[in-house]
Amino acid sequence: MARPIKEGLDYFPLDVDFAVNDKTEAIMGEFGPKGVLFMIYLLSAVYQNGYYLQWNKLKQMQLANRIEGVSPELASQIVNRLIAYGTFSEELFNSAKVLTSQRIQETYEDATKRRKSQKPTKYWINVDINKDTSVVNVDINTQSKVNKSKSNKSKVNNYDDDAGVTREQVFNHWTSLWDFPTGIAIPEIDEWLTEFKPEVIDFAISVAEEYQVKRPGSLRYMRAIIKGWQKRNIKTLEQAKKAATDHDKRTANESKSKRYAKPHRKEITPKWMQNGASQADSKPNSSDNQQDDMSDEAFLAFMNSQEEAK
Repeated sequence: MARPIKEGLDYFPLDVDFAVNDKTEAIMGEFGPKGVLFMIYLLSAVYQNGYYLQWNKLKQMQLANRIEGVSPELASQIVNRLIAYGTFSEELFNSAKVLTSQRIQETYEDATKRRKSQKPTKYWINVDINKDTSVVNVDINTQSKVNKSKSNKSKVNNYDDDAGVTREQVFNHWTSLWDFPTGIAIPEIDEWLTEFKPEVIDFAISVAEEYQVKRPGSLRYMRAIIKGWQKRNIKTLEQAKKAATDHDKRTANESKSKRYAKPHRKEITPKWMQNGASQADSKPNSSDNQQDDMSDEAFLAFMNSQEEAK
């Protein structure tokens, strides 16, 4: 009698920096130690089954019951966060309620390469298969960084309307530019994604990328873009693209008019003289403090003017 083919793994690797990587710290910050413990239990269940786990009510209840203080609702929230962070493929979860990822499948493939069995195809990511099969084919490669030069500004206006951007890709795009979102940024991104489609938020990140926004000012810059769209009731990608084009034209016209305007001199009385204070008591603000005093709209204009001045 032939031995049954083993599907799962007896053990799986856990990175030495697991406790301090961005995703673990984000889960720890939002859900506490029980959230991180649930992550480990969840990954164990995936590898015990092989390289994917069918997420349903039964699995939700089973895993929640194993950890004190974790309710089925909390378990579902943690799973949704892990999907948003890219730990699991969002496409496969939305289409088949399956928890897996390219990295999980690579780990499984490496661990089972000596087994005398055919390469799995069910829910396998990045495989070339016939469209008539029942397998789900997903491509979740992260977006690569684009050379940030001023000559590349056409990238924003050539944005593909049919890109089919997902929440996972939004987080990947953010990470490729500014590292994984902080604990402060994550809830805001999630809030934006409830109001706008993912491709709209991804386009906003592309606008920030065009202006070479650095990590320290990334969240503030994104807030300013989103707030401007909210005020003008911009909801779709087409509207966002038109707003970006109009902004570029307006900025170009303003720069041109300033270039040909006659210079005029304006006498400005220093604040320390206006207030009757001595010059020694006057302390100039740093550029960071000046930015902190700006409104979001003024901050956006300031950052754009800095780019135009380069």
